[in-house]
Amino acid sequence: MTKIGQRAKNEELERLFAEGKNVYSFSKLNSIDNCLYGAYLSYVKHKKGLPNVYGCMGGEIHDTLELIVNGDCAESALTPAMHKELDDMEMLGIEFPKDRNGGDSIRDGWVANMGHFCENFVKPKGRFITEKFLLLKIDDDHYLQGYCDLIKIVDEKNKIVSVYDWKTSSQFSSTDLIHHGRQLVIYQMALEALGYTVKECAWIMLKYCTVKYIGKKTVRSKEETLIEKICERRKIIETLKSDIESKLVRLGYDELDIEVMVHNALKNNSFDGLPDDVRNQYKILPYVRKYEVDDEAKRECIEFIISTYEKWESIGDSEANYPPRKFTKKTKTGKETDDCFFCTSLCGFGKECPHLKKFFDLKENKSEEDDLF
Repeated sequence: MTKIGQRAKNEELERLFAEGKNVYSFSKLNSIDNCLYGAYLSYVKHKKGLPNVYGCMGGEIHDTLELIVNGDCAESALTPAMHKELDDMEMLGIEFPKDRNGGDSIRDGWVANMGHFCENFVKPKGRFITEKFLLLKIDDDHYLQGYCDLIKIVDEKNKIVSVYDWKTSSQFSSTDLIHHGRQLVIYQMALEALGYTVKECAWIMLKYCTVKYIGKKTVRSKEETLIEKICERRKIIETLKSDIESKLVRLGYDELDIEVMVHNALKNNSFDGLPDDVRNQYKILPYVRKYEVDDEAKRECIEFIISTYEKWESIGDSEANYPPRKFTKKTKTGKETDDCFFCTSLCGFGKECPHLKKFFDLKENKSEEDDLF
């Protein structure tokens, strides 16, 4: 039996490999797109880079979610899974990056957000398929393979499904949305090739939640309406503080009682200490961020896939043909600034990359020269 976190060999995939077909994964395409030199080390030299926190965190939680959805364990297993993951990373020396002040706010924020998720997660309703192997044919020689986190069976008879992907990362910016959305597009196209109709594609953003309540959209609003607010799980009460205070005022509580109740709610990030007639007005739900997969999204995705593997397959074997990514970028004002976060925090080869070392050495030498005059 294959354990969670391990995948059995797929016969169709093995056949394609045996026939010499080019089978790519979404992660390989991203690796090529992110940095040709890093892709060279991974897929030509077959080196394994050092693990980083962003590649490791969430794995244990992801596996436990699969067990829960399949009915093999209870929701209560999530919190121990998170702590096991943190302990394992600490034992391996895998650390969260420090914040600007050299502190641990990035780690503390992740733990607080994911801790709230683990403590409050409720198994989704419906029938699901987890870790579904999908294969997308691009042409007779090129295929894309992947495993979809969660597929909901909406209508089995008519083969209607919805596609979901668990995400422990931060929100995607509007500029990065197409980049991240391609994986969902690939899943949908692969399912459609199998005869399915995909009702919706979405990410389940675990660090965030949707809070529904009746309130005023702005301070100047006269009427109350249904509000859906997206917020970090660790900041639920902080986000709703003004609305909670106004509700307590309308219920006749005095200023001191309100101050104490709100202070305790903020401290615990919980509605529990608030009166029932306030607490019951808020409904906390998982944040499901939908992504529209239309013809334009499909076209863009196919173009990205083809252009990426054509670039990869046109490169010779020499290491000199695989340049690194740029280490600088231009700001909106046109000023050039360092852009090394990917290399130092996400790339497993950052510590051994000669190109990155050369960049930092040149920068250090320039700084020393500037200090002379």
